[in-house]
Amino acid sequence: MDDKTSVGLDPRVAAALAYLGWWVTGLIILAAERRNRFVRFHAMQSTLALGVLSIGGLALWLASFASLVVTGWAFLPLMGLAQLAWVAGVIVWAICLYQAANGRWFKLPVFGDLAERRV
Repeated sequence: MDDKTSVGLDPRVAAALAYLGWWVTGLIILAAERRNRFVRFHAMQSTLALGVLSIGGLALWLASFASLVVTGWAFLPLMGLAQLAWVAGVIVWAICLYQAANGRWFKLPVFGDLAERRV
């Protein structure tokens, strides 16, 4: 792992910060960091994985309330799926944050490969 980052932080700190605020800090670190591949990888993975989980959870949450207009029977299953997406997001976030802070190239299924190709 290269010890230099263009943001002036230790690579492990910068990579962990990419996860700290979910996809938002991933985007910020991705925009700021130009040199360090380890940091850019974690910032891209954060942006992709946590962004998709956030959008998916929000879409399910909105769909659960929209279902009340059409039929009430879909509300609880959709709300349960939305909560499951948020719990999955928190678990993925915690694992990735821990791995990045410890200097590991931890790749999530699908998103890790996409992030690696894009950096």
